[in-house]
Amino acid sequence: MKAIKLPVKSLMVACIAGCLMTPAFANVTEANKNGRTQPHVEQNLSQIIVKYRNDINYSATTASVGGATTVTPLQAQRLSTLQSVAQSFGASFSVKRQIVTGGWVYRSSVPMKPAHMRALAAKLAQSDRAIEYAEPDYIRHAMYVPTDPMFATAQWDLQSSATQPGGLNVPGAWDLSLGKGIVVAVLDTGYRPHPDLVPNLVPAQNGVAGQYGYNFISDPVSARITVPIGAQSARGYDALDKGDWVSTTDTICPSQAGNDSSWHGTHVAGTIAAAANNAGVIGVAPSAKVLPLRVLGKCGGSDSDIADAVAWAAGLSVSGVPANTNKANVINLSLGGTGFCTKTSAAAFQMAMANGTTIVIAAGNESIDAKISSPANCPGVITVASTSITGGRSGYSNYGGSVAVAAPGGGFTNASDVITSTLPTGKTVSTDDTTYGTMAGTSQATPHVAGVVALMLAVKPTLTPAQIKNILISTARPAPANCPGCGAGIVDATAAVKAAGN
Repeated sequence: MKAIKLPVKSLMVACIAGCLMTPAFANVTEANKNGRTQPHVEQNLSQIIVKYRNDINYSATTASVGGATTVTPLQAQRLSTLQSVAQSFGASFSVKRQIVTGGWVYRSSVPMKPAHMRALAAKLAQSDRAIEYAEPDYIRHAMYVPTDPMFATAQWDLQSSATQPGGLNVPGAWDLSLGKGIVVAVLDTGYRPHPDLVPNLVPAQNGVAGQYGYNFISDPVSARITVPIGAQSARGYDALDKGDWVSTTDTICPSQAGNDSSWHGTHVAGTIAAAANNAGVIGVAPSAKVLPLRVLGKCGGSDSDIADAVAWAAGLSVSGVPANTNKANVINLSLGGTGFCTKTSAAAFQMAMANGTTIVIAAGNESIDAKISSPANCPGVITVASTSITGGRSGYSNYGGSVAVAAPGGGFTNASDVITSTLPTGKTVSTDDTTYGTMAGTSQATPHVAGVVALMLAVKPTLTPAQIKNILISTARPAPANCPGCGAGIVDATAAVKAAGN
């Protein structure tokens, strides 16, 4: 699929037998960090709050002896009821105090799991009609708020939907999960060693320090790799992006002549997992790992290379390639072109999904029905349309029945309506790997969803690809602006992660 960069760029993906398709994607740039590095996990509770009907507030006058609240006859009766209910939970309670709302705080002799405390509270309320309500005395924590400077100033796409109509609603999800322990494979142009991305890149197997992922581009010309005499393939350790520019006089893919390097894979990877490091931007899943697999080079990439990379990412054996010791839980494919789902692509995806790997694919940027955009139209995958800062469908985004959900991709409705992420500079080779930039496209929408999937799996690793897709669809929120053909709506990161944990 075609990625929309500023300035606009395009990328090509090759079909079998050298037939080229126009791929879909778009780019942007930035970095980040935060005070709390671990996601909030609901901890055991020791107290319950019980509010009795028509009770008066004794809190200002109740006598205390040695720090303990004096128990009145009425309170002793109430406590007795609580003790009888608590007995089946293996706990006993004492009166702690009455709070300003009139509710009474009781303390358990042993900490209880939140689910058990909720069950006890419900049983207690049912046992005594004098109780207005009973509920656990939950422990709250400071919410995860990134200190990466660009999160607040440039990343509208991650903000709460309550304040930003087009936002993915990520902050609430971060209090439950940061994606730790999950691997997301990014099949794209490769990576550049951006300081906001390197901490989360998967090192190259059997490579040397500073090498990451694997190059699956077999054609030396497309890969821009010099191979030994007699060698048939450029595949090997390290997915370093060597640039996908095409000269103005190129005869191999003349329709792309004059295109600059896109650095597309680095931008996509940053949206998924730019590190929380007090610099630049932050990714949707800042503690997840990115496995960069280079499948797109000069003139694009072949279905055969992409299929091998998909299978290998999912932990399956590929001839001539060492076994993958870092199986991906999620695969992000911000690429494609027009046409039907090929049997090659469909077979590779089915193999990967059968092995437990979820596949997220961009719907395409041709403003057409995604049923004629491949591989977005392949069965079982999660196809993503793009929405703007207002929450409406981006004008370029493909749409229709093949689309499962939508996510922020930028819509060019104003200067801010683009996606900011890690993005090197350099029209051909990279001249600076530390910069940030903006892009817009379904290529940018897709990594938002892949990141949310990583957050979900970190909460519940046993989720299947089908379960993940169903959760994303069932928890998506209606688009706040015109979004026909956007599937179930805009992905709600917080709702999806909460549902995943249930």
